[in-house]
Amino acid sequence: MNLKQSLMLVIATALTFGANAQTDSVATAETLVLTLDSAKNYAVQHSKTMRTADLNIQKAEWAKWQAISNMLVTVDGTLSYTTMFGYTAEVEMGGMPVKIPVNDVGNLGITAQAAINGQMVVGVQLSKLAIEMQKLSQASSENDVKSAATTAYLSVLIAQESRKVLEDSRNNLEKSYNNVVQLAKVGMAEQTDADQLKVQLMVLDNNLRAADRNIQLAKSALITAIGAPPTSKIELTESLDYFFENQEITEPEGTVENNISMQQLDMSIDLAKKQWTLSRWAYGPTFAIQYSYSGKTYFGKDAGFNMNPPHSMTFALSIPIFSSGNRYSQCKQSKIDIDIAQTQRDQTLEQLQVQEIQLKYNLSNAIETYNSSKESLELYQKIFKNSLQKFNVGTISSNDLITVNNNLVQAQGSYIQSLYDVMNAQTDLLKLYNNL
Repeated sequence: MNLKQSLMLVIATALTFGANAQTDSVATAETLVLTLDSAKNYAVQHSKTMRTADLNIQKAEWAKWQAISNMLVTVDGTLSYTTMFGYTAEVEMGGMPVKIPVNDVGNLGITAQAAINGQMVVGVQLSKLAIEMQKLSQASSENDVKSAATTAYLSVLIAQESRKVLEDSRNNLEKSYNNVVQLAKVGMAEQTDADQLKVQLMVLDNNLRAADRNIQLAKSALITAIGAPPTSKIELTESLDYFFENQEITEPEGTVENNISMQQLDMSIDLAKKQWTLSRWAYGPTFAIQYSYSGKTYFGKDAGFNMNPPHSMTFALSIPIFSSGNRYSQCKQSKIDIDIAQTQRDQTLEQLQVQEIQLKYNLSNAIETYNSSKESLELYQKIFKNSLQKFNVGTISSNDLITVNNNLVQAQGSYIQSLYDVMNAQTDLLKLYNNL
């Protein structure tokens, strides 16, 4: 992967997470002064992905209260009015026809009831487990957001370092070019040498302009990754030396057991066990109690014949007896689900352990390449300075100097690429350990 591809990957990653970012106003006049930690915190606070995760937790909290309310008393009321349109019933009493008016009636009914069984109790426990699973999902989203912010932040620093090393080479070459121009004017040097150096300076100038654009792209990617308004300006307070010089580049400590996927699978096992308990409670009884009140009014007229008592209470105990093996089959399926969840956990653990080995190898290789390329760059910089001195006194030709300069530019490219490789390898390993 070359330098351009690395930068485009950073921008694509930032856009992926930045598409879910809020665009809240910034307190300091749209200028953000950021350390790496503050950039990650800002991204977490302003990410719409995190907002969605928080809403899912709130939804799960209300689902828990819904499960609890299923075991509490519910009260329903009805209010009705029935008119007979003045109908009169005719009946015989003692052999004589009697007309009895059927009067309009108003009815007020109140029913209070409650029921409880083992499945309801386990259902509350499942709802609490669902909250914990949503919190793990939130932690996974936070890990992704921090990873994108970390990559974008360091990419800005690397882009700035790339421009710095190019500018140093360009300034050194310009000094020799100016000397050659002056010598060519008095006939002490060939104009061809000056022209060749000018072409080389033009190439470096183009590279510097490209580096400036890369810095702006990297800053835009960082702004997008942390969810800041697009018009914000950013100022990074930490230098690249802080991460690559003052701090020793080593493998971060951690364990794959802390990986979010492992925590989610552990939770899935607990969920499967609760589901198994739930299916076994299908054999358990259900106790219910119900109270009813029925009040009628005939609006001051005769009540007529009314057999309904105003108050009643019912106690019921429902006991499952026979289901043709339905409940037994559900219990067996739930028990198998526990074994499936455990197998998936073991499989994922093995995969993560293999991934850990690969990522450690990638980081170790990236660190070795970085140290080698850094040392090579320092040597080429010395060679270039010595070559400039030799060129200025006429002991080497302009072609020799240009060759040395091209070697220096290649060494600079390898050095910058090694920075990207270390950054990506270390971030991937930290993400695996859920330690960003």
